[in-house]
Amino acid sequence: MKISPRPITPPRWLFTLVLFLSLTAGGILLACQVPVFRYALERWPADPYELICVPAQGGLKPAEAAALKALRDAAQDQAFPANITVKVDAEGENNSSVARFDLFYPGKMRGFLTKPIWSGDATIENASKIVQSPLRKELVKRILTGESATWLLVESGDPKKDDAAEKALIEHAGKAAKILTLPDGVVGKNDTEKQKEMRPGDEANILQSDVPLKIGFSVLRISRLDVEEEVFLQMLLNLEDDLGEYSKEPMAFPVFGRGRILEPLIGLGLNYDNVIEHSAYLTGACSCEVKDQNPGMDLLVAMDWDAAMEGSQVIIDKMLPPLEGTAALMSQNKGSHSMKGSHAAAPQGGATVVTKEVPDQAHVNEEADEGKAAGQVGEDGTGDGAPEQNADEAQEQGMPLMPLVLIIGLVIVVIGAGTVMIKKNAD
Repeated sequence: MKISPRPITPPRWLFTLVLFLSLTAGGILLACQVPVFRYALERWPADPYELICVPAQGGLKPAEAAALKALRDAAQDQAFPANITVKVDAEGENNSSVARFDLFYPGKMRGFLTKPIWSGDATIENASKIVQSPLRKELVKRILTGESATWLLVESGDPKKDDAAEKALIEHAGKAAKILTLPDGVVGKNDTEKQKEMRPGDEANILQSDVPLKIGFSVLRISRLDVEEEVFLQMLLNLEDDLGEYSKEPMAFPVFGRGRILEPLIGLGLNYDNVIEHSAYLTGACSCEVKDQNPGMDLLVAMDWDAAMEGSQVIIDKMLPPLEGTAALMSQNKGSHSMKGSHAAAPQGGATVVTKEVPDQAHVNEEADEGKAAGQVGEDGTGDGAPEQNADEAQEQGMPLMPLVLIIGLVIVVIGAGTVMIKKNAD
């Protein structure tokens, strides 16, 4: 009797695995094209710092209780909420005669769950320094004008080193602004025609605000001895465990998004290749939209970012009123960007803003150049220390090509293995 051969069908698990890998590859192909710096600004809420108040024996004095209330109010402020949680540890060790504030990085920062980055007396002056400072006000203003990143240059204390580092940083950032480009496919918030032409799944490519989209960088210097920035400095200088070993070297931190920083470039590391690498990541497509899977750490900043991005110039102009009771302690510097200790270099001595406007394909307002500051670096002042193709290579590293290649290769291997198994079963 002739028996019909058994139909050769692939095992069910093979179909399931191939489907999963195909969908994963498709997700990579459809990765968001909004640049990292803009995606972070519009869609990554800042993680909260933790402030723990440790009373002295006998409990909180009236002035200490007022300082604690000021911090709690700052966290709940409707116009300028600070990304901070406030707790009291009545059982904590405190052998002094005054209450103590301990400030901790966000809980997601590995290694900083048990040690504070800053400690100080529970005073209204310290409460104010924790949530706001002149430099942070200036950072917010620059970010909301559309800058890709503002480079914070923490001085070493050696004027010769610091001036050389600032000059190099301006040149390299200027080169980055000249040769880097934004990803294609970004659609403006109000560009309804382009939105109608979009494929399903491309909604992530739509900007969520009218903040000008452009490639632009600037430089701000900050002294390690600046009293007004002493708390803010600790947010920077504790980012890595060994930064204290380089206290005699200038450090440059790029700040972007809602006050997010990347690891610093230090001393000789503040070179063309490294500046281009950081800049290319920030201006490249946000291929991974999950915040915690991206590098960086949030700073403590008092700002309602969502309201600010609605285009309210009133919010930008108002910019962080002082905590109640501290008007005499904090200057508002209205109408001026000058800051004691924390300053942008004077335009006469070299420009600190380097910007390139985005072509029309970005589909955003043509008012992008309103955010430019005086002293813009032109193409002839940006430095020419390395060939332009280096920037292209750095930017391509931010594209999700390698994962796609690996997935396709895995699919081929799985299909091949399945085919061999099917053939063996058939035999």
